Parts: sequence; C-alpha cells; structure tokens
Amino acid sequence: MEKKERICNNFYKMPMKKQIKINIYLQINCKYVYMAFWGDRDTSIFFYEEPYVKSDYIAEYYNSLSGFIYAIVGIYFLRTKIYKMGQTLIVLGIGTVALHSTQRWYGQWLDELSMLYLSFQSIQYLRLQEKKTTSLIWIPLGLSIYIQSYNFLFILLFAVCQIYILFVLKKPIPKKNYEIHAYIYNIIYKYVFLLSSIIWTIEHYGYDSTDSYHLHAWWHIGTGVSVFFGLNELVICI
Repeated sequence: MEKKERICNNFYKMPMKKQIKINIYLQINCKYVYMAFWGDRDTSIFFYEEPYVKSDYIAEYYNSLSGFIYAIVGIYFLRTKIYKMGQTLIVLGIGTVALHSTQRWYGQWLDELSMLYLSFQSIQYLRLQEKKTTSLIWIPLGLSIYIQSYNFLFILLFAVCQIYILFVLKKPIPKKNYEIHAYIYNIIYKYVFLLSSIIWTIEHYGYDSTDSYHLHAWWHIGTGVSVFFGLNELVICI
C-alpha cells in the first residue's frame, strides 16, 4: 500500500497531459486511494492541490476554503441595485466550494455556469448604460454550447465575455462627485483581474505542479477582490 500511495502522489503532481498518457489502471488505483468519500473524480478540469490531505471529507482544502470569497462578496451586494448579481455570486461561491470539495461533475457545472451567467449579467448591465438591450436568447444558446463540451468551450466562452467587458464595452459614466471613486475601482478591477488570470495560466501550465503556492486559491481571492471593486464601480454608475 505504501508503494501504491507513493505512485499515486507522484501521479497527481504531474501535469494533466502526462496523466493522460499513463496507464488507465494506475489512474483507477490512484482514485481508489483518494476518492474515498465523494467518489471518483469525474471533472473535466484538473487542479494541482493534492486531494484529501487536510480532511477526509474535503478533496481540495485550500481551493474550497478560498471559494467562499464569492459568496461573501455576493452577500455584500444583496442590498444594492445589482442584488441579482449578488445572488449569482452566492451561487457561484457554493458551486466553487462544491467543485473543489468533491471533484465531481455537478460541482463543476454549478461553478462554471454561475461564472458564465455572472458574465452575462455584467454585459447586460453595461449595455443597458449604453441604452442597448441584451437578448435573453444568449442564455439557452450559451447553455447548449457549454453542454456540448463543457471544458474547452467554457474557457472560450468565459474568455470572450471578459474581453468584451474589459475592452469592448464602454465604461459606465459615474454619478457626480464619484468620478475619482469610479476611476480607482476600475483600475483595481482590471489589473487585479489580469494578475489573477496570469496566476491561473501559470497554474494550468503546470509550473507549480506540486501546488506549493496554492495558485488556484489565489485565483479565487484575486478574482473575488476584482469582482468586488468592479461591481462597486457599477453601483455608483447606475
């Protein structure tokens, strides 16, 4: 058993591309060691935090803990004009924690669909400031595209939404006497999000395959901070 656990530890520290090349029997044995509580990992995306180390009931302890930041930010906005986005953020927080604590497909769906819907809501609010409407047909269309291939296409859809929000849509006009606040919020939102995206890229290219720096947890924290300031800018502009 000790030899088997040692092999499995090395397996989960490898980049995903190398894992795929390994004999499926080894992969099944590694799942047997680690997936005792929630069942075999069946997500289409891989994270480098070694599973079930801190707890027998939480697969990725630090990734799960950091995921609560979205729900906390969401609660903050429940009493504002964009309370619906606050509700989506709470669901996103629940989905993120579910994904990383279980490594199961239903957590992944809840996490990623919440991210896409939050992006849609952001686009909807920003376009409304330009006196433009956003058709709700994009919701079922995006859902159907996501279901076809919910790993690659999710990343593509999410990236397109963020590029559209950051670089295509016009910045909302702040209320009088709030111009400086809006400017500061916008700068923090953009640059913290870009920094978080760099961290995500470094993680998924396997440069921290031992997860010694908990890069995905920092992605959660960074994007949580980014969303907080981005939505605060939106609040003082509508």
